[in-house]
Amino acid sequence: MKIFTIEAGSFSTDGGAMFGVMSRKVWAHKYPVDEDNRCPLAMRCLFVDFGERKVLFDSGVGLKPTGMSYYGFHDVIDIEAALESQGYKASDVTDVVLSHLHFDHCGGCTKALADGRLVMTFPNARHWTTKGQWENSLHPTFWEEDAYLRENMQAVYDAGKLELLTADRQLFEGLTLRIYQGHTTDQLASFIETPQGSFVFSGDVVPMSLHITQGCIAAIDNAAAVSAEEKMRLMQAAEAISARLIFYHDSITASACIKRVGKHYAGALPHAAGSDTCQGI
Repeated sequence: MKIFTIEAGSFSTDGGAMFGVMSRKVWAHKYPVDEDNRCPLAMRCLFVDFGERKVLFDSGVGLKPTGMSYYGFHDVIDIEAALESQGYKASDVTDVVLSHLHFDHCGGCTKALADGRLVMTFPNARHWTTKGQWENSLHPTFWEEDAYLRENMQAVYDAGKLELLTADRQLFEGLTLRIYQGHTTDQLASFIETPQGSFVFSGDVVPMSLHITQGCIAAIDNAAAVSAEEKMRLMQAAEAISARLIFYHDSITASACIKRVGKHYAGALPHAAGSDTCQGI
């Protein structure tokens, strides 16, 4: 078995958008922020070779133009090249699990050919999301409409490679997908059990290490109170299997174990984000 993260690029957004009601005095000395109150955000994907099944978790924003200059995307990688550097081809990927369909999590699922046509990046893979999230992406509310780009997943849908879940599901031994609410409708968190330990790819349920704190909820979440409760539900499940959380957006901390301190949780044994495109966990 082989497991590694892929640093798929970075962008930035307002610190208040990410940390919500948590005061800047609390988070600014723990996480980088510039004079315009903008914070760097990673796009950290995960790849696990289970043997017969080779699974990519989220795919970054991809190389297609987004027209979203506000976010200042930089160091965006070719995810196919990143996999090739580890000995894999895009055609080897059997499954792509998408935490949700916001543009920064699923854009790498399609790519543009020289003639402008969009095709699947991983032609042999089944792409897993939820029915609720797919329908939400097609008919988003005002709150979320800027987070979805139809071109990211249309080619996958047209190819019949989009699998829509309506309940928690074990895909196979070692990988269980569970549905959570709050940040967006029916997002997926992946519970991964390997001989190297257990991991939870939490997407934007717990996007950064500071979000382990129950009251730290992104202002862009659909429902703050729901996010807080769902986050605790995820961490309880992660604690039960002694899992390491993998943070999709944290530019400083790639992953961490969690420990209970009274009624609350805290991070322990953090793994720092590195400069390498692909890094082992």
